[in-house]
Amino acid sequence: MSADLVMDTCLLAGEIMLKNGGETYRTEETMSLIARAAGMDSVNSSATPTSIILSFRSNGQDHTRMVRTPSRTINLNKVTLANDVSRRFVSGSITLVEAYRLFQQIDQGKPVYPKWLQHIAAGIASGSFSMLAGGSWLDLIPSVLAGLTVNLSLQFFELFLRMKFFTEFMSALLGGLFALLCVTLFPQLHFSILIIGAMLPLFPGIAITNSLRDLIAGDLVAGVSRGAEALLTALSVAVATAITLWFMR
Repeated sequence: MSADLVMDTCLLAGEIMLKNGGETYRTEETMSLIARAAGMDSVNSSATPTSIILSFRSNGQDHTRMVRTPSRTINLNKVTLANDVSRRFVSGSITLVEAYRLFQQIDQGKPVYPKWLQHIAAGIASGSFSMLAGGSWLDLIPSVLAGLTVNLSLQFFELFLRMKFFTEFMSALLGGLFALLCVTLFPQLHFSILIIGAMLPLFPGIAITNSLRDLIAGDLVAGVSRGAEALLTALSVAVATAITLWFMR
């Protein structure tokens, strides 16, 4: 097998997993399994939330390459599909060329759920969470609209602001101001409930879970990096909420 094709396949599989919300240990393990199944020796892989490094030996020559993953999102369907392709290659049911083409299709594939459906789902989740937090039926619709506002503004600000922290801060601030406007117009609404529901789309639940998983697995660099990322998100939400409360005084 061509060493370059093995390297391209491994890195593409790792990149798909890492930039779509997969754990770093899973990324490293997948690349190593593919490289060993392709007949490579001395396989070593390393992944952090922003970069992947893979090295192996083929025909007496060492090969090493690194790729960066500056932009990340959550698409666990692509992680599952990439995991399935890697297992099929390791078991011998498909060739390396077929695996590489499948990885390309997964990488270029569109999300299973369209954007409009994701926005509606975010709004429904915000409304449901506000009810779980003790809100009344009157709080339901404003909470849905606040969550919808946050998710829509998140997509809008990502087009102009390249820094994740400021994107999340602006979205949280807009959602908080929307909740404040609702309470100003309808004083019978509960402001704290609306705020909780509005911020739900920004909660870094997967980042915290992956951080703890990496720390427990001994990947301290990846765990701390993901933890810092989750902390910055929580900080942006907290600052935006504090500013909204200041306006309410």
